[in-house]
Amino acid sequence: MPHMKKMTPATDEKVRPMFFRPTGNAMLRTLRCFLLLAGVICSGCVAARQPAVKADQPGQQLLKVGITTNAPPMAYMENGKITGLEAEFAHGLAAYTGRKLRFVELKWEDQIPALLAGRTDIIMSAMTVTSARNYLIAFADPYMVTGQVSLVRLAEYNRFSNGFTDLLNPVVRVGTVKATTGDFLITRNKSKGTVIRYNNAAEAVQGLLDKKIDAFVYDLPMNFYLGARYADQGLTPVTIPMTKEFIAWGIRRDDPRLLEQANAYLQEIKSTGRLREMIIRWIPFYERLFNK
Repeated sequence: MPHMKKMTPATDEKVRPMFFRPTGNAMLRTLRCFLLLAGVICSGCVAARQPAVKADQPGQQLLKVGITTNAPPMAYMENGKITGLEAEFAHGLAAYTGRKLRFVELKWEDQIPALLAGRTDIIMSAMTVTSARNYLIAFADPYMVTGQVSLVRLAEYNRFSNGFTDLLNPVVRVGTVKATTGDFLITRNKSKGTVIRYNNAAEAVQGLLDKKIDAFVYDLPMNFYLGARYADQGLTPVTIPMTKEFIAWGIRRDDPRLLEQANAYLQEIKSTGRLREMIIRWIPFYERLFNK
């Protein structure tokens, strides 16, 4: 987003209030619009214009991007190709640095180990900045504010309309994806009641549909997408973020040049308005939610 202030990495401990609370009808209209827009935006965003190449040296040095393709609209597979907001960023950064892009698909829990081992050069997979992760790796400047939200069954929406505090009720069964920010949040704060940790979002959604859990806590962009996708099966997000977090790209501390280039690329697309355009195109009502 243009002229966005440098943001301080969020810690996992902070729980902050929601920025607005829509009515039920407004929320459903928003989800329907998002579902229609998602079908349009997923068809060819990666091919959009990219910044001019700015490389120190000619040639085709690889840019190995670690990506986990189970988190639409941020990173996912469509027709056998990696797509999403992070994929578009990766193409842009590769063009900016003059490198040849190579995606390295990884499980989420393998992202940081692969980066530290040199199997990848950068993590571009909607990673939330936390103090624990920042101890291990460096982060580029954050490019987006996000948070954790719940996905619930529409018929039970009123049980969860207050947001985070409703999940702490011992009778509420909460689902998370292992080793994610949402998992850390629930583990740290929900001392009583059932918590089921799934391997991926698809399993958690199925658990919600099968009534094995009552709420699924996950990153805002993904749960908004899932709420739109499964609206006809009775699922909806509770649009009250339970945290305020920052998403950024992870880079090894011994690669300051790539960190510098990533920040320069980010600053360029911020200053031209392209960052804002990209985020709103992939997450159409992000701007309304955070009043940016």
